[in-house]
Amino acid sequence: MSEQTAHTAVPRVIAVEDNPADVRLMEEGVAAAGVELALTVYNSGRTAADQLRAIDADVPGDHPDLILLDLNLPGTSGLELLTLVRTETPFQDVPVVIISSSESRDDINRVYEHAANAYITKPADPDNYIDMIDATIDFWITTATHSPTNE
Repeated sequence: MSEQTAHTAVPRVIAVEDNPADVRLMEEGVAAAGVELALTVYNSGRTAADQLRAIDADVPGDHPDLILLDLNLPGTSGLELLTLVRTETPFQDVPVVIISSSESRDDINRVYEHAANAYITKPADPDNYIDMIDATIDFWITTATHSPTNE
C-alpha cells in the first residue's frame, strides 16, 4: 500500500456547525452510518476557513472527502466558506452539502449558484436528523463516485 493510499483509506469528513446539539446529532448520524471515517468538527466559519486554507495541496490524503456545512455561522458565513472552498482551496471538487434550518428559496438558490452539491433542511426531529446524516454519509462516502483528483 502506498503512502497516499494509506492516507485515503479512511474517508475524511469536515463538519462546520456552531450548534452543540446539532453537532451531537451529526456525530450520532455518522456513527449510525457504520462507516469508518475521520470526522472533524469546526464550530465557526472563521476557524474552518483557517483550517481549510492550511490543508497542503501536495498531500491529497489530507483533503476532505465531504464537507457538511451549516449556512448560518458566526463570523464567516456558510456561503462565504462555500465560496472559499470552491475558489481558494486545492479541493474544489470535494462535495459540499449545506445543512441548514433555512427553508428560504433565496438561500437555497444562492448556495447552488456557488456550487454546493446539495442543500438539506435540518429536520426538527432528532431521530430524523440522525437518519439524514446517516443517509448523507451513505450517499456521498459509500455510493457516489468522486473525481480522481480527490484520491
